[in-house]
Amino acid sequence: MAANWDFYQTLNSGRIEFPKGDQTVSTGYTPRWVEAWAVQGGGMGPGLDLPGPSQSTAHGAGWSAFPPNRWTADWPGWISGTFQPGPAVGIALLASRNGGATEYNWWFGLVYLY
Repeated sequence: MAANWDFYQTLNSGRIEFPKGDQTVSTGYTPRWVEAWAVQGGGMGPGLDLPGPSQSTAHGAGWSAFPPNRWTADWPGWISGTFQPGPAVGIALLASRNGGATEYNWWFGLVYLY
């Protein structure tokens, strides 16, 4: 299974609106849910070390179908802080099922928020 974040992610009022990217699910498996997190640095300098914003969003098969070879986390989840345009890091975990077997895959990547 291979997956990644789309490099460009859309901001809406300081949160990432529907994190998304490409995925290739293992043969015979069906995506069940995806959980996506994003983090962004808060600033550093002499005497300054600020935590940045973070966000968690999800998508489950019960909400709507996964588009072919794509994932989208469209459940709002939670957010701490306000994202700014610029670089951030995205991390995601996908659960897929094949009969009685469940497969978990995770990935991370640099994203650009705009």
